[in-house]
Amino acid sequence: MSDSCWHSTEELVEKISHRFSATMHVLKKRGYQFDKRRIQGQQHEYKLVIESKAIASLTIGNA
Repeated sequence: MSDSCWHSTEELVEKISHRFSATMHVLKKRGYQFDKRRIQGQQHEYKLVIESKAIASLTIGNA
């Protein structure tokens, strides 16, 4: 999700697991922020908005 693009529930289930919402919950507790939008009926897409500052500082430090 670091590409800042929208990702469907189906895609996240395929790439993460059927428990992707639990993974996103843990990431939110670590400082990540996500946008969610309804695309059709009960189908949603998700996008990473803000990466954790701790992870971002590690990435910058390794550059």
